[in-house]
Amino acid sequence: MDSVELEAVSMSNENEMGGNSSEGDFQLDENDKIDQDSQEDEGIPQGVNEGEPYVGQEFECEAAAHSFYNAYATRVGFIIRVSKLSRSRRDGSAIGRALVCNKEGFRLPDKREKILRQRAETRVGCRAMILVRKVSSGKWVVTKFVKEHSHPLTPGKGRKDCIYEQYPNEHDKIRELTQQLALEKKRATTYKRQLELLFQQIDEHNESLSKKVKHIVDSVQQMENNDQQGRI
Repeated sequence: MDSVELEAVSMSNENEMGGNSSEGDFQLDENDKIDQDSQEDEGIPQGVNEGEPYVGQEFECEAAAHSFYNAYATRVGFIIRVSKLSRSRRDGSAIGRALVCNKEGFRLPDKREKILRQRAETRVGCRAMILVRKVSSGKWVVTKFVKEHSHPLTPGKGRKDCIYEQYPNEHDKIRELTQQLALEKKRATTYKRQLELLFQQIDEHNESLSKKVKHIVDSVQQMENNDQQGRI
């Protein structure tokens, strides 16, 4: 495995990038290279619960590791966030990835909050995470797993419920705006129907007026014709 360089991935708001628990975990040298054979011989460690990550666990690809950790997070009761990406200096290919709890790090102060409403605090410096690295066989191996969280978990709740608990004020506002939008749509539909009826009445009135005008014109012409015939 080549030596690597870190690449920051903008998966969240730029003002929320605080301290990162995965900083420095991708710094490899010749003594840190993964021995694939030793990883295969170890097998699943004793005491590891089913469906729980463990150091040495292998995946066919990075996406499989992400899917596994995401499913684990859903069962345990937290949300994951894609964090650091490690690339090979030789060809730029991805060879390492950090998947962290979305409460990892700390949100930096935002000057805009002086004029905007205070945002809910969601970063508490949680260090729960896994690191996966690509080995010579092409598989991805878990090289680090931090299980403990520094905040309460919500087992059995889906991602949607977890997000709702972290952003209750935002969801209330969204619900309120959604209801207002529905009312405005209903009101707009009513106005549209009223305009259609008004235009229909205008068309009917114009048609009736046109008939009356035509009748008057025809009557005048008939009177003129009768007058000319009387003179003859």
